[in-house]
Amino acid sequence: APTPQFHAEGNNILSSTSHLNSVMSTALNASDHAKAEASPPLAATTPGAKRKSADTREQQPSHTIRSYAQSPIENGREGPDKRSKLTAPNEDGEPSINLYTGWTVPTKDFDLPSINITDVTPEMFYEEYIKQRRPVILKGVLPDLSRIEQWKDVNYLEKHVGDQSIMVEKRTCTNDSFGKGNEIRMTLKKFVQLIKAGDDKHYLTTQDVHANSDGRPDLMSPLMKVLNADFPVRPLLMGNLVPQNVNMWMGNNRDGASSGLHHDYHDNLYIVLKGRKRFRLYSPMDTEKMYTRGELLKVHPNGRINYKGEETTAYGADLLSDTAASAARQKDEAETMLEEAERAVEEGKPGAQEQLERAEELLEMAMDALLDAEMGDDEDEDESGACAVHYEYGDQRRVVDKTVKNPNNFSRVEVDSLDDEKKLKEKYPDLLDANAAFCNVEAGSILYLPASWFHEVTSYGAIDGHLAVNYWFHPPDANNFDAPYSTDFWPNDYRDRFEDERKCATS
Repeated sequence: APTPQFHAEGNNILSSTSHLNSVMSTALNASDHAKAEASPPLAATTPGAKRKSADTREQQPSHTIRSYAQSPIENGREGPDKRSKLTAPNEDGEPSINLYTGWTVPTKDFDLPSINITDVTPEMFYEEYIKQRRPVILKGVLPDLSRIEQWKDVNYLEKHVGDQSIMVEKRTCTNDSFGKGNEIRMTLKKFVQLIKAGDDKHYLTTQDVHANSDGRPDLMSPLMKVLNADFPVRPLLMGNLVPQNVNMWMGNNRDGASSGLHHDYHDNLYIVLKGRKRFRLYSPMDTEKMYTRGELLKVHPNGRINYKGEETTAYGADLLSDTAASAARQKDEAETMLEEAERAVEEGKPGAQEQLERAEELLEMAMDALLDAEMGDDEDEDESGACAVHYEYGDQRRVVDKTVKNPNNFSRVEVDSLDDEKKLKEKYPDLLDANAAFCNVEAGSILYLPASWFHEVTSYGAIDGHLAVNYWFHPPDANNFDAPYSTDFWPNDYRDRFEDERKCATS
């Protein structure tokens, strides 16, 4: 289902409206033996929406999710907590819904360690942190991200994107936390002027994202597109992870402003350019203790959290879109086999007729799978036959990313209760059993935070505010640097996204 962005610190749940119908239509109506589009549609990458598109539906996953390896204690460093709920029954004797097998916080009030950027390679970073689902602070500036350092000068931003229209979250008073979805529209120039004047009630968070003609949401908002020359779409450090979104965060909260306790659905590379961010972190192992607004369905081995009515694969793809993409690939393979078999029959090769019959059988099976996906897509219309969601249009492009209040991925625990043991005992006693890690991310540092790690962030501004940039990546569910996903769903989608853009540019 398409999912909204929630304007909280570090939390963008990007709405990913799939072009599932167009893919299936192309595949089903292609000319005889012609190659249909093999690329998967962009699926609903994240749960949490209060609305659902007829383009993305749920179905059982067609692949086995591989669990994560646990690293032993090495070089005097603490290894991950070996606890796992993969097979442990819950209190009712039923198999646990929390399958997380990654790193966990070893003790209460744990200080998250830091490493120097110059000491890591992409391969080592993947092995020791991404694959282990282990957050870490990186000290220093990534070479391929050095140009964003000039954004620290708000005059640079005002000059290059001052006329850009943006949505800014507004607090009614300085005691409120952000992430409640109260937004107003203004130009970036107006917002920068507020920051310069010391305003601390407005906050620049994730922006609305449009879908292209195929239904794929853009990787970044119009604001970030204008600045795209200053940063790579895929930082080298993150290896072969596929990016989902890139954002800017800016505010002016000298006394500290909290995001509220929540989790995100994607791996986060959070780069602080100005000010300071204080993070409180809990691993996905403690999900049941977080008092989420949504009703928990499962926690995948890589930590990806699903809520009831919003199931995805471990790598975040909508189940029906994933199934349809697999069927489309099978159809392509069957068509290739059919072409080869027809040539073999024409040439009178031995066994050619049997090869032809087998290819026709495989093609029929693939077509049936595509039709099943299309029928499943139709099942989620409401009783009147209308889709359960409508889209807003701007500049003749669909807005696929809208704010939703009280999203599933936020905790019901109030910010002022997090450090109040008495309040927690009275209202949220389970949270007292969770191990929290803490870290300060200063200007010139980066936090890597795996998908679905709960966090509460307090932002502290410098003299001219605080500023951060972050990347979200689809969460990996395999243990291979070269192939971090168990299927080629996201790599194919990323490849085809830019092939489509090149075709549009040359047409």
